[in-house]
Amino acid sequence: MRVMVARIAAIGDCIQISPLCRYLKEQGHEVYVLTSEWGVQILKNNPFIDKLILYVHDTVPCEELYDYFNKVAKENKCDKVINLNECVEVKYLFHAADPVYNYTKQERFLRGNKNHYDAVFEAAGFPEVTGKRPEMFFDEKEEEASARFRKDFIGKFLIVWCLAGSARHKAYPFTRVVMEKLLLKYPDIVIITVGDDWCKNFEEGLEHERIIHKSGKWNIRETAIACKYASLVIAPETGVAHLAGCFDTPKIVFLTHTTKECLSKYFKNDYSIEAKVDCAPCFRLIDDCDVQCPVEPLSRAPWCVAFGFPPEEFINQVEKVYLR
Repeated sequence: MRVMVARIAAIGDCIQISPLCRYLKEQGHEVYVLTSEWGVQILKNNPFIDKLILYVHDTVPCEELYDYFNKVAKENKCDKVINLNECVEVKYLFHAADPVYNYTKQERFLRGNKNHYDAVFEAAGFPEVTGKRPEMFFDEKEEEASARFRKDFIGKFLIVWCLAGSARHKAYPFTRVVMEKLLLKYPDIVIITVGDDWCKNFEEGLEHERIIHKSGKWNIRETAIACKYASLVIAPETGVAHLAGCFDTPKIVFLTHTTKECLSKYFKNDYSIEAKVDCAPCFRLIDDCDVQCPVEPLSRAPWCVAFGFPPEEFINQVEKVYLR
């Protein structure tokens, strides 16, 4: 059977379907994937995907997507469509327009504390399949380019550090403090800062001979392969966290509105930390922190990220990996 999986979303959402693609292929199906530009980049070279079909962002109105998926499936002679759009971000993360958004924290926890990789399989019709983690595949040129970059850091403890995600609760306000203390204490630590163009703003003030800025310079695949070979990856609950989950590399994800159960439960060498504040985890989609969250007055950071990860505790978590 030829199956078309539809998932048009951001980095983390797209990488979450990779274990499903493997599962479908191993069941004997031909696997087509209709996905976003992010998805095409992330799922490139995946041997369990027979064809990637690009959906260009905002070319089809939301209310017409279902018909569009069926049309594309028909054009590609697919026998079945698995529509995974919003299979996680609506059902287990609650928008302000959703009545569940205003339920008590305990009620939201009972509804939202679901592993997102398990949720993909459930939405695809395979609720019995659990415990899977993402994967990415690189070609020979990518491996060679990564090796050339890393040759200058042989013997170093290389940290790939994603500076921010898509909202303010995914940007740690004490990054500079933690980096400075680590670099002062451990002369073999080298930090590579990564992220999109927005993350360039967070690189300002992070000047040190052992901090290498790659935000907005590396594409997502270059960042992913760096995660594969790093000594440690640090990231908020965003796309880079899921990229790190593809590999055995130790990783620290600072979790604000979700939990380890949701994101990193099946990751190998996971040292992720959950925010220790009363409002977290909220399982809410945060669009405007100033309206939706209590914020720390000076940094304007939401409480979950401003007070949920004291710098010394964050440093201790890094040292657990370093000293191991």
